[in-house]
Parts: sequence; C-alpha cells; structure tokens
Amino acid sequence: MSKLDRRDVIREIAPYARSSTAYGAALFAYDFGLYWVAIAGALLLPSIWLQIAASIFAGVKIGNLLTIAHDAAHGSLVKGKRLNWLLGVLAFLPCVYSYRMWVFDHHILHHARTNNDHKDTYTPFSKEEFDALPKWRQLLERFYRMANPISFGVYYIVERWSRAKLFPHSKLPQSMRRSAWKHFVFVVTFTAAYIAVLLFAPGYSHNSPLLALFLGLFVPFFTFMALASFILWGMHTHPDVGWYRGDEPDGDLRKAGDLVSVHMVFPRWFSWLLHDVMDHPVHHLYPAIPCYRLRVAQARYNVLLGERAIVANATFANVIETMRRCKLYDFKNNRWLDFDGRPTSGPTKPYRNLNPTAAQAAEVAAF
Repeated sequence: MSKLDRRDVIREIAPYARSSTAYGAALFAYDFGLYWVAIAGALLLPSIWLQIAASIFAGVKIGNLLTIAHDAAHGSLVKGKRLNWLLGVLAFLPCVYSYRMWVFDHHILHHARTNNDHKDTYTPFSKEEFDALPKWRQLLERFYRMANPISFGVYYIVERWSRAKLFPHSKLPQSMRRSAWKHFVFVVTFTAAYIAVLLFAPGYSHNSPLLALFLGLFVPFFTFMALASFILWGMHTHPDVGWYRGDEPDGDLRKAGDLVSVHMVFPRWFSWLLHDVMDHPVHHLYPAIPCYRLRVAQARYNVLLGERAIVANATFANVIETMRRCKLYDFKNNRWLDFDGRPTSGPTKPYRNLNPTAAQAAEVAAF
C-alpha cells in the first residue's frame, strides 16, 4: 500500500471482534483454577524445589489472568457488560490491581496516547532529561535498561504498579474517584485476608509463616511483575518504533497506536501459553478483539500492512540487541540513543518490510 487506508483495514479486521461467553468463561476458569492449584503446590508440596517451581508457575498464571482481566475490561472476553466486569475484577485480584485504576491508565491514557506524552511502561528519557537527573536516578535508569528478570521486575513494581495500578492518585478524574476507592479497598482487603492465611501456614503445612509469605506471595508477585514488565516493554520498544512528544512528525501516529506497536513472534507453544498477547498491534487497531482471536487477526493485519508491519523475532539475541540500542530517545531527530547520547538507530518509522509467510497466508485463508 502506498498509503494506509485505515477505514478499509478496520473493516477487514472487524469480523475478528467476536466474543464467546463459553470460551471466555472457560479460559478464565482454567487460569484462575490453575493459579490456585499452583499456590496450593507452593505451600503443600514436600520438596522445597517443587514448591519454588509451583510458586514461579503461579506467577506465570497471574500474567495469564492479567490478559484475561485486560480483555474483560475491554468488554471482549465474554458477552455482557456485567459478566465482563465481574470476571475482570476477579482476575485482577491475584495481580493486586484495581480494576478502576487499570481502566483509567490503560483505556484512557495508554490507548489514546500510545508512545506519546503519557508516562507509560519504559517511556524513554531524552538525553537532556537523563543528564538532569540526580546521579542515583541515572544509575537506577541504567539498571532498569538491563535485559534481565530482576531489572524488569523492580522497574515495574517501582515505576508502574505502585504509581498507576492500585492506589487512586491525584490525576484521576473526579468522576472515577469514588469507584476507584471502592476497588482499592476491595483489593487491599482481599490481599490482607490472603496474607493472614499465609501467616497461619504452620497450621496446615510444613512451612513457616515467612516461608509461606515468600512462596505464596513474594515469588509469584515478583515473577508476574517481571513477566508483565518484559511483555509491555517488548510491545512498544524496538529500534524501528518511535516515541513522541506533542506534535508527531507523522499525523497517523496521533490516533494509531498499532503503528507504534511491535508484533513480537515467539515459538507457537510459548505464544499459546501467553494467550497470544504479543500479537499486539492489531489490539491497538481494534481493542474489541479477544485474546483467543488475536493470532488470526494479527496474521491478517500483517498481510494488510505489508511493509508497514513491525515484526520482531523474540530471540535472546534480538531482546539483548533491542535493549542495548534503546536506552534514551532523541525526540527531535526521531532516533534511539545510548546513555552517552550516541545514535543507535536511524530515524524511527512505523514501517518495516514484511513478506507474509506461506503459513500466515494459509491461516488467513482458512479463517
């Protein structure tokens, strides 16, 4: 396409926005049930190594529940506004997320101003902004921009979860505050009750209260934070993806979060475990598509976009290379920099050559 006609593309993608109450509810029950089975294993299995493995798996399932809650909050997991709300609220509980704060941060800010002036996951500093930071904050930013589970987890807990996902803050519109406080109290009450159950662990398991807290709360939560941080970083960070301030150089980007989103390609089995959440650009184009239809929708979208699609293979080498190159951002010249201010990419554009594979074409044709 010489010029992207968004209306035609949206018409092509719209048929994928079909919710199934049976499928969506079953997916919720599957993930919610497996999470609690994993927590039981983390507390009751006879070997400490089996307990740790179960605890890490519980954290992965919290990541799945975030996807479920995300779709429910968009009204796409199942049919019916009230049922979506109920499943979303319940799925957010293990995440320790407020449903109302998520809706504000994700729907109103993230989708409307993707890679723009909203403080989002891994929003880059300019070189001038970085140089003006205190030395300790510069060191912290260097730590955040390391590709490892610890840096991802710490980043998300400090910079995103604690600031935007739970506690009602001053930027929240007045019309949302009462609801936000209700959701906050509900989540905190549930979490406090859960902690009380963990502290009583000697009464039903061979674990001490501290070990129960570690295996039943800290490890799953940190695993989830690290996984969520990595996924959200990968969705909008790439040498070909730009970040913007004010008037964007490409008018399409003011309303086209899909053009600054990355389709990160994992092996099929791993993408299935993640509910295909990394088939992400098409979600920004049409948020009503449920996760269980994202794969075929993204395949069709890639065909329609052609060279404009931004696709990255999720190899260790590519992840390390992207993190190495994407440290700071030159908003004037639209390019990524390292911490010394040296350019590490050419001018970023929402385009990248992509020839649809035979498998993609066959999958789209079969849909």
